[in-house]
Amino acid sequence: NLVPVVAQIKLSLSGAALSVAAVRIPRAWASAMIASRLLRATKMVVAISVKDFEGSAAAMKKAIRFAQPGDKISAIHVPAIVPEMMLSSMSDPGDVNEDTLSALTNMPTKAGANMQEKIKAVAAAELASTGKSIDVEYKVAAATSDIKSGLLTACKHEDARLLFLGPGPGGKGSFPPFLAGHANGLTVCVVRDHVK
Repeated sequence: NLVPVVAQIKLSLSGAALSVAAVRIPRAWASAMIASRLLRATKMVVAISVKDFEGSAAAMKKAIRFAQPGDKISAIHVPAIVPEMMLSSMSDPGDVNEDTLSALTNMPTKAGANMQEKIKAVAAAELASTGKSIDVEYKVAAATSDIKSGLLTACKHEDARLLFLGPGPGGKGSFPPFLAGHANGLTVCVVRDHVK
């Protein structure tokens, strides 16, 4: 009951020669290897930012390139709560009907949903170009006044091991330094490939 397995063996004799050999291992070992890989499957989160589409798209592409079979990617947008200042700056808030108030308070969530549609297209193109079959899900977290902490909470809720995000508008956002200092138990990858 031997199963053929292809193994890569790197040789470092006078250069970096690479040879590929087929090895036969017991079927039980092959099953254990597959189970081990599934247990090590990584849960990744890609932060989706309305203010940094290029960074979010680059983060999604990088997450897909890092992903292996069995890994899962969650693209999460954390919307901001509409500031009270915006609502209180109206001349007479009492005159605002329910539809207008609903539209104002749902604006960040709808913007995040629109951004996710764009990121879905980027992810589909990247999956097609790499030929990978990775499970990608898209979520909008609960609106919060502290988006940075909300993203960390979403990562903990997802039981994520890796967080991919863009550098922010102009490559100088405030999220990367904050997350680098506060994302305990989580590897943070700031994708700056697109920044010139």
